[in-house]
Amino acid sequence: MHIHVQETKDELVNSMTGNRQGKACHCSDAHCSPIENMARLGYLDNACCAHCVHVTDKDITLLAAHSASVVHCPNSNMKLGSGICPVQRMLDAGVNVCLGTDSACSNNNLDMFMEMRNAALLGKVASNDPQACSASTVLAMATVNAAKALGLEGKLGAVQAGMRADVIAVDMDCVEVWPLSNILSHLVYACGRSQWAWRRWVTRRVTDVWVSGKQLMRERELTTLKMDELRAIGEKWEMILREFKAGKEWTVCGTNAH
Repeated sequence: MHIHVQETKDELVNSMTGNRQGKACHCSDAHCSPIENMARLGYLDNACCAHCVHVTDKDITLLAAHSASVVHCPNSNMKLGSGICPVQRMLDAGVNVCLGTDSACSNNNLDMFMEMRNAALLGKVASNDPQACSASTVLAMATVNAAKALGLEGKLGAVQAGMRADVIAVDMDCVEVWPLSNILSHLVYACGRSQWAWRRWVTRRVTDVWVSGKQLMRERELTTLKMDELRAIGEKWEMILREFKAGKEWTVCGTNAH
């Protein structure tokens, strides 16, 4: 099961108090948290629980005991003002935490490199500990932990014999990461969407992509999609959305987002 749960404080409070008049996607007659209610109803086992920003100590214990995975969405949580997920506390309790982007409605660019960087920084803020959510931990959240959450542990998420060849190549020939003293740290903290790479701006730091051994990007060019067709689709939706919201503000999850 994949479910977005305990993203806001109101959701947790209203569920625990049984307030059905307030903002709560998951409200229990048992007056418990949504995560507790999932466990009570038998839905927490191996579940993928997105956000989990506002959790109790009991929630964290239940997540670990039921082998549930938390999908941490730092950029979305920040844009919607949801709060900061206590990632390091969850990791210390044995919870499998991976990374997600939520959707384009609450995370405009869906950039996993930005998710890694912000997850690492927010993890340190939440814990008041500069060693919390280290670069290696966050990279694992984006790879092997994500594979485990999908039930594909041992099949993808790492470059190992017998695993699917899901691989990306990253251009590290740019001033932002010189000198290459710690490639792992640079991948998480220094890589950006646009970078200056030896006398030129490079708009894509990922140069090549393989999924299950099939190359989908070669030297920054997509191999299976045509940019003109994608641009036409984008322009069509731009027109539809412009007509839809004419004279109105966007409303995302009940919050005006700009």
